[in-house]
Amino acid sequence: MALKPEFSVMGGLAVGALVFAIHSQATPTQADMQALPAGTPDIESAERKATILSAGVVSAVSLIAGDPTIFVMGSAMTIALALWTRHSNWMESVGGKYLTGAESAAAGTATTGPEPVSTEPYVPFQNDFAR
Repeated sequence: MALKPEFSVMGGLAVGALVFAIHSQATPTQADMQALPAGTPDIESAERKATILSAGVVSAVSLIAGDPTIFVMGSAMTIALALWTRHSNWMESVGGKYLTGAESAAAGTATTGPEPVSTEPYVPFQNDFAR
């Protein structure tokens, strides 16, 4: 039981807007992603979570509506935003090129960007009191 074409397209656009809202709230902005060293694991994790949530929302709405157009449009938007986020995460902003394996391993060093900060490990519940 599919919807009428005009309602089907409007539903697909609404689900696409919902997917965009999920991705914009779950991931950093594109400018922030490109300012960080390429291949930041936190961005990868946020992108995966946003993509999984978006896929679930698209599936649920299309099943409730019983319309394949909503599923196709929502899935296309989910895939497009996932690829856009991954592209922004893996581009080196200095040269504007894709990184090779050796370059991505060196991303974030003193020569390619901010040097990683080393901190002392946190030990919870350290007993410093003499009793």
